[in-house]
Amino acid sequence: MFDTHNGKINTAGAYVCINGRYLFAIGIKLHNGHIPVVRIGGHQEGNETGWQCAFREVFEETSLQIEPRFPHSTYLYDWDHLEAEPSRIHWQPESKHEPAPFLVVTYHRDARTTLSLMYFADAEGIPVPSSEVKGLLLLTETEIHRLCQEPLTLQEFLRNDGKAMLNGNFDKSLVLEPFAQLRLLSSILRSQPKRNAA
Repeated sequence: MFDTHNGKINTAGAYVCINGRYLFAIGIKLHNGHIPVVRIGGHQEGNETGWQCAFREVFEETSLQIEPRFPHSTYLYDWDHLEAEPSRIHWQPESKHEPAPFLVVTYHRDARTTLSLMYFADAEGIPVPSSEVKGLLLLTETEIHRLCQEPLTLQEFLRNDGKAMLNGNFDKSLVLEPFAQLRLLSSILRSQPKRNAA
């Protein structure tokens, strides 16, 4: 059994599925000269549960209201060993009405363990990027794997029918850089039997 007594929740977000595509954000600042592709989510506030934090963050960043999925498995990764195989854990939700997270990443700093949670969720409608992000990408599973395997510029992504909602001007010749939650999702999806996002 794994619950919040094993560590303090610090951040939470969601893998949001819309018509078979996964929603990710473009970070505000470039990273090593690349365009960062990051998860939808952020820091927990007040007495929020993990799911409440994820729900709020998704709404703030995309204007979408999400419906939870209740995953068959929860995957646990240690931030210091992301290359290792994940553990499958049984997560004790904070409320019986809330889903377990799909992904838990642990961080060990100064004799403390903090947790970053990612939930699976569905949404309908058109996401609208807020001022907190530079844009939003809707990625197919194939696009997720490609981003994690080879350099791909924003221009190439858009030329290949990639779906994006962008705030302001971009240098579209820059490479899209997948951050941890995207890379971990790719790894987990590859390890599972073939299925649709929706």
